[in-house]
Amino acid sequence: MHDQAEKTGPHGAFLGAAVRLTVLSSRLVAPRPSGAPALLVLLGYPAVVLVVFVVLVVLGVSGSSTGSFWEFFGRGPDPDLIAGVPRKIRTDEWLVQSGWVVSQAQQGFPAVNQTLPGGMDATVQNDLPSWDWSTLFRPHVWGFLVLPLDQGMAVRWWLPFAALLIAAYGFAVTLMPRRPVTAALLATALGASPLLQWWFLPTTLWPVAWAATALTTLVWCLRPGRRRVRWAAAAVTAYVTVTMTMSIYVPFIVPAAVVVVVVGVGLLLDARLGLRRSVGALLPLLAAVGAAGVVLGAWIVTRLDTVRALLGTVYPGQRLEATGAIDFGGAVAAFSGPFQRALQDGETGALGPNASETAAPLVIGLAMSVVLVWLVSERWRRERRIDAVALSVVVAHAVVLAFLFVPHWDALAHLLLLDRTTVARVRSAFDLLNLVSVVVATARLDALRARSTWSTAVLAGLVVLAPSTVVWAVLRATGSTVLSVSSAWTVVVALLVVAVVAASRRVPLVGAGAFLAASLVVGLGVNPLYRGVFDLTETDMGREVAAVAAQDPDAQWLGIGTFWAGAVLVESGVSTYNGVQTAPPEEMWDEIDDDASDEDAWNRLANVSWVPGVGEPTVTNPYRDQIQVTFDACSAFAQEHVDYVVSESRLDDPCAVEVDREEQGSAPLWLYRVD
Repeated sequence: MHDQAEKTGPHGAFLGAAVRLTVLSSRLVAPRPSGAPALLVLLGYPAVVLVVFVVLVVLGVSGSSTGSFWEFFGRGPDPDLIAGVPRKIRTDEWLVQSGWVVSQAQQGFPAVNQTLPGGMDATVQNDLPSWDWSTLFRPHVWGFLVLPLDQGMAVRWWLPFAALLIAAYGFAVTLMPRRPVTAALLATALGASPLLQWWFLPTTLWPVAWAATALTTLVWCLRPGRRRVRWAAAAVTAYVTVTMTMSIYVPFIVPAAVVVVVVGVGLLLDARLGLRRSVGALLPLLAAVGAAGVVLGAWIVTRLDTVRALLGTVYPGQRLEATGAIDFGGAVAAFSGPFQRALQDGETGALGPNASETAAPLVIGLAMSVVLVWLVSERWRRERRIDAVALSVVVAHAVVLAFLFVPHWDALAHLLLLDRTTVARVRSAFDLLNLVSVVVATARLDALRARSTWSTAVLAGLVVLAPSTVVWAVLRATGSTVLSVSSAWTVVVALLVVAVVAASRRVPLVGAGAFLAASLVVGLGVNPLYRGVFDLTETDMGREVAAVAAQDPDAQWLGIGTFWAGAVLVESGVSTYNGVQTAPPEEMWDEIDDDASDEDAWNRLANVSWVPGVGEPTVTNPYRDQIQVTFDACSAFAQEHVDYVVSESRLDDPCAVEVDREEQGSAPLWLYRVD
């Protein structure tokens, strides 16, 4: 043996070690006889995700932008800001939902939050923690009930994201069992999408996680294997279905459902099991749908008044989107993903009104459709059989594009529930289809042991390049600051072309790596890393409100100004006329507008704020989701219903007696008693 090693030399020994390592790796990733991935492959990436999740929760670190309050209540650098900057545009996260979470904590996590007079059902919207049976299906809020507030926020932030990563990986590795690294890179790239990062909330992330989970379960049900595995996967799908639906944010649920239904039909047709065997194979999934329906039915019936009130609002009410509503500018925005590093610098240019509404995915799935069409033709040439899965992914793209660009089929869109989403939110379907397209194409190329033709690969690269060129030309023609702020778009476009061409030529590891790199360039840094929660009850005015409330627990409060004063009152958990209402509390608005003359202005999901005025309250809508009301401490409304006022400016009102002035941070707050 020693003589043989001398003959082969160090290069031979190295080559032999490399061969042995390759053989070992091949054995480790070898799928089981049923085609399912090996246990190590299936659990490896999820284990890493869960370890990182636990560490972040223990440290109380999240991506919340509650640090935006530091601008008003702090001085100098924020000691809890680890990296990045808080995103003030994300008011739904740091002002609305996080504010109501703190309010819930102050009140002991009730099912009905009593901050707004008349109360607000905390179990229907805003994903709030409460001691209610429905919380069993909201795992991301469990942390608030058993952990300190900082750790609870970390659980709420990271758990849906971890579920998305694991579900996306599960789908990818189910179809590509020998490519766990590629699957991990694709799942991470999906999570780094600029659209998901700018809309980073449980209501956004759970639909994506649900779609990947449902498709994975469907694949497992259609394959031979252990029955208990299929039933376990179906049970997970049922649970996530309830979790997603209880968010009731339909605009993000619909795009996910479109992908699942269309691609699911393709998977079912491709299995060619026949009607009887198909029903048998799908029995676990059908049972899961039934179980989820029972739970959701019970949830809706026990909250029917709240649901009716929400559906009866002027906004959003029964909001429907017309087909083909997107114009040229909207089309430019929809394909502006490579340019969206500029959004982190506050620049949107001609792309949209703000960063969240402008956010768009990196659309490589559309380019991969070229490869999928080639695969359909190649399978037909070889087997005289339609590749229903590859074709279904192309059809799913076509459905989304038709909804965006083709008008006058509203009746059909309404029947399919497509009109329940919006032009901006439906883009999330492209994120899902990016994953599905690359995974399906790779699985098919592996099965054929083939590469697409160079002409197909080049055409796919051009499909990436063409819309990016159009966007660049429009931004350049309009003199948009987006181009001058961020030059990273050239790198992103190049990476996307590499990703598509590499995947087309059956080098998916390179393609997935390039796609992840592109996603990180535009998505990494959107949200900050923040330690804990900026709790307004711990500010000077928050402590003053608590002291007064302890002496006068039945007092009614009101905040005047933009949102700082109102936010202090909401988080303090006292009874106030400020805050975002999901549906108008009847008691509250009977007190403000007893003849309902301003009902069109206040019967909506909106933030209620107050400004100084004269006489009885008048209600206006600066924006469709904003309710602004005037306040006069001498009015009959104030004299009867308001005891204390917190204001962002000094009030010149004979019926408002100054009690305290707290100056903390950049501006003072005044506390008044209504006399």
